[in-house]
Amino acid sequence: MPTIFGIPVLALIMPCLGTAFMLFMLIKYLMRPKGNKKDRYIITNVHIISGDGGEYYNQNVFIKNGLIAEISGSELKSKNVLIIDGNGKTLMPGIIDCHTHIGGMNCKSSEDTDKLLAVDIGRVFSENILPYGITTVKDLDAPMHFVKKLQNEIKEGKITGPEMLIVGPNFTTPNGHPANTLGRDCEWLRNEIAITITKPEDVSEGIKKLKELGVDFLKFTYQGGDYLYCGETVRIDKMDKALMQQIIREGRENGLKTTAHVFYEADVRELLEAGIYGIEHGILDRKLSSEDDIVKLWKESGARFVPTINAMTYEKGDERLENAIHNLKILYDAGIPIAMGTDSMLEMMPGDVQHKELQYYVEAGISPMQAIVLATKNAAEHLGISERKGTVAVGKEADLILLGSDPTKNIQNTMDINTVFLKGKPVYSEKPIQTYELPDYSYPEDVSVITNVTIDGNTERTLDVSQIDSDRKLIHTVRENGKLLSTEEITVNECLSANEWHYSRPSDDTDIYAKRQSGNIHMTGKFKGKAQDKSFRIGEGLWYQLVDESLSDFALSDLDEILLYSIGTGDNRGAMTLNEFAAKKAGEETITLNGKSYDCIKVSLVLTMFSWAWTGIYYYDKKTGILIQSGEKKGGSVKVSSTIQ
Repeated sequence: MPTIFGIPVLALIMPCLGTAFMLFMLIKYLMRPKGNKKDRYIITNVHIISGDGGEYYNQNVFIKNGLIAEISGSELKSKNVLIIDGNGKTLMPGIIDCHTHIGGMNCKSSEDTDKLLAVDIGRVFSENILPYGITTVKDLDAPMHFVKKLQNEIKEGKITGPEMLIVGPNFTTPNGHPANTLGRDCEWLRNEIAITITKPEDVSEGIKKLKELGVDFLKFTYQGGDYLYCGETVRIDKMDKALMQQIIREGRENGLKTTAHVFYEADVRELLEAGIYGIEHGILDRKLSSEDDIVKLWKESGARFVPTINAMTYEKGDERLENAIHNLKILYDAGIPIAMGTDSMLEMMPGDVQHKELQYYVEAGISPMQAIVLATKNAAEHLGISERKGTVAVGKEADLILLGSDPTKNIQNTMDINTVFLKGKPVYSEKPIQTYELPDYSYPEDVSVITNVTIDGNTERTLDVSQIDSDRKLIHTVRENGKLLSTEEITVNECLSANEWHYSRPSDDTDIYAKRQSGNIHMTGKFKGKAQDKSFRIGEGLWYQLVDESLSDFALSDLDEILLYSIGTGDNRGAMTLNEFAAKKAGEETITLNGKSYDCIKVSLVLTMFSWAWTGIYYYDKKTGILIQSGEKKGGSVKVSSTIQ
C-alpha cells in the first residue's frame, strides 16, 4: 500500500472524508428551508365553495404565508406543514359585512373610547366576530378618532380582528341623523360621528378633513321625517339636494366613493340621478315591481346596493321588513349589484346577525349559493378589494371558513363553523360542547302539576309532570288573561335534557317540532307562518328547552355552574336559534309565600353572548328542586316576576 512519510495513504484519506461529510451535513442543515407549521397548512379532500358561484369537490388547499398558495385535486406534498382533514367539510371565503358599526356609541369622551380600544375590542373580536367567520367589515359610523386608531392597530397586528374599512363621521344636517339621534345628548359624540352641513363650504371642508383622516369611503344620511331611535320617534331633517349632489361630485373628484343611508323611494331616485355609488338600506316604503321605472333607473346608474334586512326587525310593525325582503329579490333579479350588509353593532351583538342576514336572503327567494356570493365575491367588489379577497382562489388572502356541513344544502350550515382563518392563521377552532355528570332527577310522588303565576296575575304557566315516569314527557302550557297562548310537549332524559320538543302557538301560526339526532337538533315546522328547517349542533350538551324548570336538576347537583342550550321562541333576536346560557349557583335564601317558608338554592342565569344585558334569578326548593320563585336582577336587587301557586 502506498505511504506518505511512512503513513498509509488510506489512513490519511479516511479522516478527511469523514470531516468533509460532517461539514457537508452541517452546511445542509444550516441552509435548510425554515419551515413553520404555524404558517403553513394543507386542507385535504375538502369541498370548496369558491364564492363566485362555483364549487369543487375533493380538493387540497395549500395555505402559505397568509395566502392560498395552491389548489389541486391531486395530493399536495410539502415539508413543515400542518395537515387538516377536510373530508366531509366545506371551505368557503370569509364573510364580508359591508355595513356595520364597530361601537363606541355609548362613549362620552376620548378617554372612554381609549378604554374601549385598550380593554374591550380584542374580546369583542375574539368572542363576537371572528368565531362567526366574519373576516372583513366596513364601518359606517363610529367615533372618528377611535375608529381610525382601531383600523391602524388591526393593520399593524396589535389587535387581531377583521380587516376594517371606514367612512368616518357622516354628513348630515344639524337636525339630521345621526347628529340628532345618536349624538343628541353628547356634544363630543356628535362631533365625532357627524359632520353637520348647511352650506357648500361645509361640504368642501368636510371632505378635506375626511381625506386627511384617511377614510375609505364617504357616507351621508338622506332621509327626513320620523325616525325610530331607541324606541322613540324622533323628527329629523333631510339634507338639501344641492348639498347631496356636491358631496357625491366632490367625493369623486377626491377619489372617494360615496354611499347614502336612505329609506324612501323618492330619495333613492334623487340619489341615483346624482350618481351615488352605494345605497344603504334601500326602498322600504313600498313593494317594488320588476316593471317599475326606478328599477330600470337603478340598473342603468350602476349604483350598488347594501340591504340590511335584519336591521328592519327593530322597526315597529312588519311593513318595512316585508318590503325589504320583497324588494331584495326584485332588485337581484334585475341585475343590481348587491353586497351583504347588516347594520350590526359589533360591540353589542354576536356575529350570528350576519348569518341571519343570509337566511333572510334565502327567504326572499335567492338560493343559498347566491346568498353566499353576496357576502363574499360581491362584497369584496363593493369594497374595492376583490383582487385579494372574496373568493377561494390561488393568490388570494386566506380569509377562510371551514364548515362541518354544506351551506348550499341549507343556509343554516354557515353557522356550522369548524375553523376560521384570518390571513392564513387560524383565529377560531370549534368550541366543544360542554357535557356534565348530573344526577337523575325525580319529581315528588305527590306532585303532578306545578303552576307559576306572574306577579301581575296576567300570565300563568303550568307544568304537567304526571307522565314523567311512564313516558319521560313534560307538558307545559302558558295562558295569558285566562286564554291559552302556547303548549309544548317535551320528552326528556333523566337529567331533564330534551330529546324531542313540540311547540304550538296558534295565535301567530307557530307549530314547531324538533328532535335530537346524532349530536344535532333538527327542527322543522313553521314560526309565525314561515317554514322552518334548521339543524343545530349540540353534541351531548344540555338541551333545556324549559330553561327555568329544567334547572331543578342542576340546583340539586354538586355542580356550581353549567352551560346549557335552548331554542328561542319569543319575538326577540334569539327566536328560532339555539342560544347558549350559563347557569351559576348564587347562594341560598329562604322564600316565604302564603305563610309557607322554602329554603331555596339561588341560581343566576345569563345569555352568554349578552351576559351584560340581562340576569335571571331563580329559587329552587332544596328538598324537591321545584321552582319556587323567579325574577330579574336590577342593580343590586332582584325584581320578582313570578311565584309558585
